[in-house]
Amino acid sequence: MNSTVLHGDAASKSTRLTSSLKRHVTIKFLSSFCVVAMILGVAALPTAGPAGAASKKTSITYWFWGESDIPGMTKWMQQRIATYEQQNPDVKISLVPQSNTTIIPSFTLAAQSKTGPDLDTQWATLPTILPALGGSVTPISNYVSKADTSHWLNTNENTYKGKIYAMPLYMIGVPLVWNKKLFKKAGLNPNVAPTTWAQFLADCKALKAHGITPFGMGNQDGYFGAWMFAIYEKQMLNSISQLTQGVAGTGNAETKLLGSLKSMYTSFQTLIKDGYVNSNVESLSLNQGWQLFPQGKAAMSFTTDGNALSWAKTIGEANVGAAKPPILGTGTLAATYDVTQSSDEFITSWSKNPKADAKFLEWLHEPKNMIALNKETGAFPADNQFPLKDITDPLARALDKLDTSGTSVWLENFIPPQIDSNADIPAGQLITSGSGSPSQAVDLWKQQIALWRTQQPTQFKQFSAWASSGS
Repeated sequence: MNSTVLHGDAASKSTRLTSSLKRHVTIKFLSSFCVVAMILGVAALPTAGPAGAASKKTSITYWFWGESDIPGMTKWMQQRIATYEQQNPDVKISLVPQSNTTIIPSFTLAAQSKTGPDLDTQWATLPTILPALGGSVTPISNYVSKADTSHWLNTNENTYKGKIYAMPLYMIGVPLVWNKKLFKKAGLNPNVAPTTWAQFLADCKALKAHGITPFGMGNQDGYFGAWMFAIYEKQMLNSISQLTQGVAGTGNAETKLLGSLKSMYTSFQTLIKDGYVNSNVESLSLNQGWQLFPQGKAAMSFTTDGNALSWAKTIGEANVGAAKPPILGTGTLAATYDVTQSSDEFITSWSKNPKADAKFLEWLHEPKNMIALNKETGAFPADNQFPLKDITDPLARALDKLDTSGTSVWLENFIPPQIDSNADIPAGQLITSGSGSPSQAVDLWKQQIALWRTQQPTQFKQFSAWASSGS
């Protein structure tokens, strides 16, 4: 397991988070079985048209997710598929969009019966690696050459024992953004972002004193808390193995992990108790909380590259600044940024045409398609062949520079989905709602880690082997 995720120019030299995210960038896994069953049923329907014509085509069923990260992503994919089918008339690709609540459970059910998609999208790293270790994913590097995968960015988020299991499409960074007008109104330098936690708190205090909500977010769905974990628990660590070995219960690693979590949640609680976050944070979803910034109702926020660019169009690019989140922790990883491929595309182990699947995915990375991705959605393609000269907007250039400078880690990628949904997300909600203390948040983590180990013994064994492998 890699301790850091390389991105941009650094990655092209050493093999290059987002948001994102999980993003994106974060995870909610509850879904009704009726919805999942419906998806499975739709995906299983035969291709319409004459039986003779259909039998001559290579049919690919593609369960796709991306719209929540990148608005316009589904339309871009539909256009790519139409073009590919024109160029390859013997191929028929059926796109089945997924939602935040179906992306994981629908594939979990499909894997049990080995039916459903030939191609699938999952969130990066463990939501992909764990199914791979369970035999549900075929390594894409079995079918795509190193010459091609060498251009893909952040492949080490989905690499195990030298095999690349999934393909990235785009990258998402998670910057701190601030409203320069509101900073100036509070007597702060509008062109300087807080770089340390102490400076951040001082800026929050000044903004609040001038009747300005310092920080705007939403945590009804638990995503703000999950982002605080991804950004600030990471800053407490010297390596990702301190997290994964803590979850695996290696030696005294769990005790150390719980200790650093308490420190992180204590700092998080300070923001809430001191009134530096909007008072309705617990009643707004992440997306709803984000609207406070472009409405001028909050001076700062954590967000994605795409949102930052969109907000700049609303309030004026000259009024928006973007920087790395302020440094709280003293761990080695505190110096890293927060970029991820967020989601990835892979071939299922039961697909009857893995070569055809791989050929299509490989084609998506052709420069013309990556250029179209950026032009049509504003997303930064996860490919080092993408011409940076095409990024002409100054704020977009600044965001891309953040994304491509140095190393990045999105910590949420490295915890099992069950722990993310049952510990990470509700623990943050305890803090933002004021219904629990940092100690109680940590106790929830301890309880849920123990439950996961008991309830998922096979996955626990696979995770432990992965965590100790150094892949």
